[in-house]
Amino acid sequence: MRNLLIFFFLGYACVLYAQPKNNIVEPPTARINATYTVIDYASLRVSYALNADDLRDVSTYVDLQCLEIGAHTSKYYSALLAASDSLCTIWVREHPQADGFPRWRGEQGKSEWWSEYQYTEIFRTGDKQTLFFRMPFYFEKENCQYTESYPQQAWTLCEDTLTIYGYLCQKATCFYRGRDFEAWFAPEIPLKEGPWTFGGLPGLILKVQDEKRLYVFECVRIETGNFPIKTVDYSSYKSVDRKKLLKLQRKINEDYISLIGFRDESGKSRSFYKPYEPLELE
Repeated sequence: MRNLLIFFFLGYACVLYAQPKNNIVEPPTARINATYTVIDYASLRVSYALNADDLRDVSTYVDLQCLEIGAHTSKYYSALLAASDSLCTIWVREHPQADGFPRWRGEQGKSEWWSEYQYTEIFRTGDKQTLFFRMPFYFEKENCQYTESYPQQAWTLCEDTLTIYGYLCQKATCFYRGRDFEAWFAPEIPLKEGPWTFGGLPGLILKVQDEKRLYVFECVRIETGNFPIKTVDYSSYKSVDRKKLLKLQRKINEDYISLIGFRDESGKSRSFYKPYEPLELE
């Protein structure tokens, strides 16, 4: 099972003042024995650290995420979550008599929590992308999706350069859904894609961050090969309005306990409000 855990070791560190993963929201049930369908093959797989305190240490990441770029389809997903689902499936097979199973066995054995930036899978085909959202434990019936045009950003190219993962990158900036962002793209890799929903530059985006550095995606590995791009059955995912979903996600992150109607032994409603800054504000 150890080979399912992902470790990347680089020669430099990056200290950030980032939005941490919320430590209250429960993750959804692990995908046990899910049926996967291969819809394309990726010739390039790019791994990004999300909000890493130290790029040399995956345990300091909020998440490790992968972009798989195929001939017709691209997929963006959490590598740590995929490893966790695989580990849970293996554990169930090895313990057939067990009552229940571990809900989380990824990210080096740490206890984990839900984040919309980890429990979202993005598929891109042509000029469209569809985002599939796995909601927290008490909201799993609200798993949802929406489709939008891709890319969304209107970039301004700058003359600044920066070397990232051995590639000389050029800077670009944009204002996107309520925040100012800067991105660094590699003209040497002429692909108009990048982490999360970012793309549309004349080169692969290797790093992007908002002005406050609440969210930082940075490339930590690039692989070439023939990687299967897999999908699962999303037929139960409801179509949702993006802005309504943003409001719900923010409420979940700010006070999940209150939102699920938790009460103490005396029957009194409990609240554990925690301010939360989402990547998208509008």
